[in-house]
Amino acid sequence: MKRLLIAVAGLSLTTGLTFAQMRDVPPGHWAYQSIEQLVQLGIIEGYPDGTFRPNRTMTRAEFAQAIARAYRNIDERLRALNARIEEIANRPGGGQAGTTDEQARRDIEALRRDIEELKRLNEAVQTLQRLAQTFQQELSSLGVDVDTLKRDMASLRARVEALEGKEDRFKMSGDLTFGVFGTHSIDGKSVFTKNSQRIDLSGKLLESISVVHELGLTFSGQINDEVSGSATFILGNYLPYLGDATKSSYFLPPFAGVGKPIFTVGNTDIVIWEAFVKAPINVFGTNVNVTVGRFPAQITGYTLKRGAPDYYLNFARYKDGFFRVDGGALDFDFDTFRLNLWAAQPANFNSTLGNGMSIPIANHNSALGAIEQFAGARLEFDAIRGEDNNLSIGATYFAAGVGANQTFTNFGNPIATGIDRVDVFGADIKAKFAGFNIGVEYAQSDLLRDDTRVVKKENWVLDANIGYNFSENFGITAGYLEVRPFFVAPGSWGMVGYLSKPSDLRGFYAGVNYQASADLKVNVTGAFLEGTGRRPVGQGYQKNDEVIQVLAGIDYRLSDRWNLSLGYEGVYWKISSFGPQVKPVWNYFTLGVGYNLGENAALNVLYQIIDTDGKGFLPLSGGPSANKNSGAAVATTFSVKF
Repeated sequence: MKRLLIAVAGLSLTTGLTFAQMRDVPPGHWAYQSIEQLVQLGIIEGYPDGTFRPNRTMTRAEFAQAIARAYRNIDERLRALNARIEEIANRPGGGQAGTTDEQARRDIEALRRDIEELKRLNEAVQTLQRLAQTFQQELSSLGVDVDTLKRDMASLRARVEALEGKEDRFKMSGDLTFGVFGTHSIDGKSVFTKNSQRIDLSGKLLESISVVHELGLTFSGQINDEVSGSATFILGNYLPYLGDATKSSYFLPPFAGVGKPIFTVGNTDIVIWEAFVKAPINVFGTNVNVTVGRFPAQITGYTLKRGAPDYYLNFARYKDGFFRVDGGALDFDFDTFRLNLWAAQPANFNSTLGNGMSIPIANHNSALGAIEQFAGARLEFDAIRGEDNNLSIGATYFAAGVGANQTFTNFGNPIATGIDRVDVFGADIKAKFAGFNIGVEYAQSDLLRDDTRVVKKENWVLDANIGYNFSENFGITAGYLEVRPFFVAPGSWGMVGYLSKPSDLRGFYAGVNYQASADLKVNVTGAFLEGTGRRPVGQGYQKNDEVIQVLAGIDYRLSDRWNLSLGYEGVYWKISSFGPQVKPVWNYFTLGVGYNLGENAALNVLYQIIDTDGKGFLPLSGGPSANKNSGAAVATTFSVKF
């Protein structure tokens, strides 16, 4: 970790020196285009001498003068726009709680005449920020404070939105979704689906079919000039159908040879999915946004992120990656620094839904239990800002209570007992330099008994990747991933077949995405992993155990209404540590068809054939038989938004 931070510091220093040594700006540099954008927006009338000279090399001082002129122009317009807003807000009855409907309409109409200008100014400020990052030294000598301008713009935009919001203080939106899911065996064989369900041996589709539905209603708006709120209510049987909404987050133990039971259709129920209020407060001169209630929570894939509970039915609400938690959060924004603090517990519904919103501490072969309450902090820092070059650094820490005297198991074997707390640490870096996209994330999960760390080794993950887009239509990504066997943070970092949150593996991965035309997209990824060898034989993957995962997908738009997708996942195991070498194979062939019924309605149909062969090795057979397992799943989802 120390080496990683040194490398980041060196990269930042090198970038800064490069900018400082570039005395002239050659034709074709992105800054020319940015200046021209400011000209088109009417912010400035040309280059420093008032003319366009895109083919001549400009000095950095000349560009700084143009940026300074743009700053002064925007600042003057903002002051004038602010004065107009003040006039509306301070008009007798205007902008206040007692405003009549007619007066409010006149106020809004007057305000809307300036909205287009505000949009242009907002776009200009964003352009100005990109330029200021490169020419910051020259701008400083001219006395330009772009950061202050940005804060003024944000404050003004918030006031405009608040005044405009008086026209329609509360809004309601909703969605209605129906889903049908069925399975059938092939040749009288059974197999595990991507949900870790066992397909019925009957082979008859209509004997294993589930029909679910859900209505969601969201109410949101301004409670008063400072406080806003949102609440979403769900009426249906889909959430009871999921039961434990984290059901497919892990499969434990993977070597048991039996799948989890098919989701059960229950009675229709009503729940509060979200209900929270937000309000700004002033803390020592700093604006802090406060959120209280039942709100969505997510950080990164390796620290806190919810996996999709259902692979097949497309109920979008449950695939956004957020846990719903009850509690409070504070958001501090110091421009280049952002700090989030929270204390909460997983949202809990009623007995019908069971542990529907649990936050599990597990991976695909290890488990501890679920979080009961947790508190923590997330810090983000923009070290470099710019359109072509940027660097952001994040750090996460939270402590979670899991109940008293919990037992941590790995491959079904007890590792530690008496555990009551989990500490999760994370650090991540995202950067863009010279067209390359770089990402690095490290996380670890310490298990504690009171204040004693009882699991503090083999409990971390490292994911480093780099990507490059050769054009708008073609890009590649490559990376290295290592997940130690005891890493059990409540994140969601992918699947290998039906095994979610893979661990005890390490290796390289790569991907290619290509957009052949506006209607055709192709992507292929591959992961080449081996066991970490950190656990004894029979209790973990060894270095001579290997797995190759291949994912391929084609998306094709047949027409404005019809869309077609073809997908393939192949998982090729080579297991040597459990006896004679065996090579189980899992194959998933997926066909998807989508039909657009209009702006707010869609119909999706999915059909998947699952064919696996354990080659006599039951633990990784892909089904209840040690050899051939096969079956198919079909899902239809119809959704309407209003």
